[in-house]
Amino acid sequence: MAIRKKGSKITFNNRLLEFLFNPQALPFTLTFTILAVLFVAFRMKGIEQAYSLNIINQKMDRAIITNKELKAQRARAMSVPKLREFAATYGLKEPGPEQIILIP
Repeated sequence: MAIRKKGSKITFNNRLLEFLFNPQALPFTLTFTILAVLFVAFRMKGIEQAYSLNIINQKMDRAIITNKELKAQRARAMSVPKLREFAATYGLKEPGPEQIILIP
């Protein structure tokens, strides 16, 4: 260690810096620092992925609701009273038995 001059004070911060950048402690300091940075980076990436997953789940829920609404509209449009109304509007009639062909 450095020799102190008479009357000079070495503060806690100076002693800490001397310890952290000591050639024997420097590898541990760098390793700990790198691990801390990686931990924070992975945690932030995990939170970002959770937000993305949440947005995708919300879009899926909206698509499911839209699909149900469209199926309900199709069911209303294909109901028997509505089909009879369309037939009357366009002058159509029901097919006779000879016009119906069943495919096995």
